[in-house]
Amino acid sequence: MVREGTPLLRRTGRWVAGATSALLAAGSLAMIGPVAVAAEPASLLASYDFSEASGTVAHDLSGSGRDGAVVGGEAWRGGFMRFTGSNHVKLPDGLLAGRSAATIVIETSPTALSGAKFLWNIGGSGEGATGQFFIQPIAPRVAISKTNWSGEQSVTSATKLAEGKWQSVAATIAKNADGTTSTLRLFIDGVQVAEKANSTVNLNDLATHTMNFIGKSAYAADSLYQGDVSSFRVYSEALPAADLAAIAATDATAAASETIASLDLAAANTQDLAEVETDLVLPTAGGVTWSSAPAGIVAADGEVVQPASDTEVTLTATATVRGQTASKTFAVTVLRAPAPGDAAQRDLDAIALPYADDVRSDLTLPTIGSRYDSTLSWSSSEPGIVDVEGTDTVAPGIVTRPAGGDARVVLTVTASKDGVTATRDIPLTVRKAFELPETTDYLFAHFTGTEGSANDEQIYFATSRDAVTFTDTRANGNPVLALAEGQGDGGVRDPFVVRSPEGDRFYLIATDLSIYHRGGWGSSQATETGSKNLVVWESTDLVNWTEPRLTDVASGIPNAGMAWAPEAIWDDATQQYFVYWATRADGNTELGDSVDVYLSTTRDFRTFSTPVKWIDRQGSIIDTTVIKVGDWYYRASGDGQITIERSKKLDAVTTSATAKTTGTDQEWVLVGTLQSILSGSGTCAGGNNYTGACLEGPEFFAYNGDDRGAAQQLYGLLADQYGAGKGYLPFRTTDLASTSVSAWSKATNVNLGTLKKRHGGIMPITAQEYQRVMFHYAGVGTDPDLAIEATVASKCVAGKATLVASVKNADTRTADVTVATSYGTKTFTGVPAGKTVSQAFASRLASMPAGSLGVTATATGASFAGGASYEARSCG
Repeated sequence: MVREGTPLLRRTGRWVAGATSALLAAGSLAMIGPVAVAAEPASLLASYDFSEASGTVAHDLSGSGRDGAVVGGEAWRGGFMRFTGSNHVKLPDGLLAGRSAATIVIETSPTALSGAKFLWNIGGSGEGATGQFFIQPIAPRVAISKTNWSGEQSVTSATKLAEGKWQSVAATIAKNADGTTSTLRLFIDGVQVAEKANSTVNLNDLATHTMNFIGKSAYAADSLYQGDVSSFRVYSEALPAADLAAIAATDATAAASETIASLDLAAANTQDLAEVETDLVLPTAGGVTWSSAPAGIVAADGEVVQPASDTEVTLTATATVRGQTASKTFAVTVLRAPAPGDAAQRDLDAIALPYADDVRSDLTLPTIGSRYDSTLSWSSSEPGIVDVEGTDTVAPGIVTRPAGGDARVVLTVTASKDGVTATRDIPLTVRKAFELPETTDYLFAHFTGTEGSANDEQIYFATSRDAVTFTDTRANGNPVLALAEGQGDGGVRDPFVVRSPEGDRFYLIATDLSIYHRGGWGSSQATETGSKNLVVWESTDLVNWTEPRLTDVASGIPNAGMAWAPEAIWDDATQQYFVYWATRADGNTELGDSVDVYLSTTRDFRTFSTPVKWIDRQGSIIDTTVIKVGDWYYRASGDGQITIERSKKLDAVTTSATAKTTGTDQEWVLVGTLQSILSGSGTCAGGNNYTGACLEGPEFFAYNGDDRGAAQQLYGLLADQYGAGKGYLPFRTTDLASTSVSAWSKATNVNLGTLKKRHGGIMPITAQEYQRVMFHYAGVGTDPDLAIEATVASKCVAGKATLVASVKNADTRTADVTVATSYGTKTFTGVPAGKTVSQAFASRLASMPAGSLGVTATATGASFAGGASYEARSCG
């Protein structure tokens, strides 16, 4: 059962004065009892307590009738309103028109303190330069201007606001005795934190009063505020500090009570609170802490330890706001720990192998149950296709795709818990081995622009036949892949596409970051409060991609502030991908700067190993790219230079102030820097300075055989000219180990296309893949893929198992179709568009095992290769 208690304490639009505030600070709400209240000052112009339950009107409690209007979606929370980043409140025009002094007090709990946004604005437009009085909450600072940002008079607090905590934020302005200047003051929790006593802009200098907002900026491009707001008051005088302290105390009591009243534990959890088996989500926003009785079953962070018998647990949520508390209880029932057999079965049920019906790559086979820590062991019906044993250096789950056609393999997993076992069969369809044709062309994935719009930080594709001339597949503003606002950080940068070793699956990994939505680099806090996720897309053809997946790779790093610029490379020796990226982790560095490169391993870009610090420099290091040539790995990184190193051991850890100049082939040792190799000099704008002050985001790629000319090998290295805002600058080398200018050059004949290319990656592709990308994204050429639909059924005919295959030509082109089975092959010539052909294949056996057939089709300039699976059939 679920039980809730403690009613909402409602405010009455009055404020507590003098000694009463000390009483409120002395104990919890339950201990206060009746208190004396004093009337609001006569200077009160408008007051909103956001206690509405519905509608779009924020009612003014001052008695002046200055109601506000909710714009962009109401989000009432039973005593406060949630500003979601999509809504705001429009206040009446002329609220402070003609005034020379004012106080604005807001009680708020921010949820996203980053980017360019205002807490409130009084006055006019930033673009129209018609003057503003506002608080910018990120710094935080209070400012006033007759025009716009260029004329601001402001003062910034050294005390920051905190996310998820109720705070009273007040600003006052009043003319000084000289009659020409004003004093600005900023208060947090009733305490003055900043003052500017000589503002040359006065409140009555503002002539326009039509853009009065809570949660919205005077600038159209800025983000809307995100956070909860419990009260908002406007006065026509600069209230003294004692009054602001009293208001802060009153609002603390109300905010604590409203926070508790708004808690909905059932909505925060997906499991039934009357049948709790797994950890609970216990909301903590607004200063909420949790306790429980009896102890030892539900921890304060929601971790659940199932008892020996079903137990009702009373959870107590307590909101504390500046010493004022309010509480609410919830009753949940935690079910007894399951018997060992049940625990084992539940661990089995929780196993999900991605793409079980479309296995193309090695599998990650868990060995410990995700719910009850059962020991998991595996067996395979076809160990030659799916190996579950592994070796000393290679984990189990190695897939060897069959040459003859798709194969059905059954993995049996056994879960053991306290001596009791349970088993589960997991059927797999392992695809026929894929032979990658020679690569002749290139795909360039990148982002673009200068963070001037939401579409700059998204994924764009360009293609090339020769790595000299590139063609953009989409126009600016029309990315091929994107994150929507509210999805991750709302933007994606630094894309890198890696092809699986089998050749027919692709992973696109990228940085989850939008500097645009964060308000520009100056206030983004991107390295401190940035996403710890990578964005992952998957595809088997480069045009049909999965939905983006946000995969946490950096939370296991102490004090991690972001995960940037990921890349990956396949390692044949261990049969897994090494994934590497940059993370700022203050206090987790052995040398100077906190931005280091971390390394993890994965097979499926879903399950990652615990990251290790791979490169630690005295200065920051970022944007590492790796390429393998023979037995050697080469990497280039941005560490103040574009530094190139090499090693035969990919995962060798480097901790040194700068790149090591000597070492064994099992260590990473300096080859050189772009600046030293090419004798760079001058300014960034001149284009010949190749240091990290001008270049970032290095990217290696290998040229295709038909584009190397007389060179036996040819490699490209791109670097983003961020210092001059010019996008990528290309270089070439015939020998990555060389530091000679005879082997290295700047590629002056490369045309990268119309769009500015920023940190991305180039991958060689086949002619068919090029044709497919150009057709689907650029609308150029013909579709190289035929639309073919195949089905197959196993039947008993005269006591013998028989296959019946049907193939539909769902394309607009006539095609030749071949069906191949273990019991025969049939070719249909000239199958018209829309036509279905069928064929029976007799096994001449009383039974047949489960299997699959292959279907191939060809037309002018197009082809199809696929198949269909069938179940086992016994006709005895």
